[in-house]
Amino acid sequence: MKIMVVSFTPKGARLSREMADHLNEAGHCVKAYSKYGGFGLLPLEKGLKAFTEEAFLSSQALIFIGAAGIAVRAIAPCLNSKATDPAVIVVDEIGEHVIPILSGHLGGANGLARRIAEDLGGKAVITTATDLNGVFAVDLWAKEQGLHIMNIEHIKHVSAALLHGQSIGFCCEYPVQGELPDFLTAGPAETGICILGSGHPRADRSPFKKTLFLRPRQYVAGIGCRKGIDADLLERVFLGTLQAVNLSPELVQGVATIDLKKEEAAILRLCDKYGYCLKIFSKEELMAAEGRFSSSEFVRAITGADNVCERAALLASDQGKLVLGKTAGSGVTAALAAKTWRCVF
Repeated sequence: MKIMVVSFTPKGARLSREMADHLNEAGHCVKAYSKYGGFGLLPLEKGLKAFTEEAFLSSQALIFIGAAGIAVRAIAPCLNSKATDPAVIVVDEIGEHVIPILSGHLGGANGLARRIAEDLGGKAVITTATDLNGVFAVDLWAKEQGLHIMNIEHIKHVSAALLHGQSIGFCCEYPVQGELPDFLTAGPAETGICILGSGHPRADRSPFKKTLFLRPRQYVAGIGCRKGIDADLLERVFLGTLQAVNLSPELVQGVATIDLKKEEAAILRLCDKYGYCLKIFSKEELMAAEGRFSSSEFVRAITGADNVCERAALLASDQGKLVLGKTAGSGVTAALAAKTWRCVF
């Protein structure tokens, strides 16, 4: 997770250094800024407004060390949607209280707050109703299952029904492993969850009066390109590839390519913009992939593999299914593969 931290006092700067060290050790990528400097922290040169705007665009979590009022005023102009806003956490300057104030579930603020509190010996102050009442949190469950929420505004209907002790309907177009929890029913219900196998939510596909639609983020894009390709051009080809099979970028979980392209700026920017993980394979790994692939002697002469995009997509999907073969245009090749997915309880 990319995390940005900002502090405003010498005491806060000291705590910021300690927190950043813990989080970096846990595998996160942390940039810590301070108004006062010191402790090896970056100076807050642009001002808090510009800092916050940058954090909302380039990080998955933003941590303020100081008063909650400062954080609220700073983030207010940047708020967009619970589907896209980063996790935001406030920590007092002595590390006693760690308070997630935005994107507690989808953004991971609640879980990150608990981790920080444990590291600092403080207390995570969780305020979301489902957590406080020990009730199933559908947005957190969806994230853990690798599901994209298609009509996020309906989360409130599911949560409200559960908090009132009502059963929630459940239907799934994929295999289901395990028994449904007591609060879910395969029978009739006013409010429910539907996991789609394809397409988009429509009234005629809604099994419940109030339906929360989900789809697995099971797709992987394999990409090859010429060296120094323009980033905007590569993105347009990528989006066009998705449109060819009626997929939105939110249903893609990652991008795969050959190790020769691991530093390709256009691919890195695409992954950074959409939050995709990047999987890299050697030519030997690509050529060992099992399946039928389009072959190019020109590509083999340059990369050592006769096909990059199809082979990379299939390998990154754990030998799933190739749903779109090689498409080529403007110096970019792309293919799509789908991982095997099932709903697990």
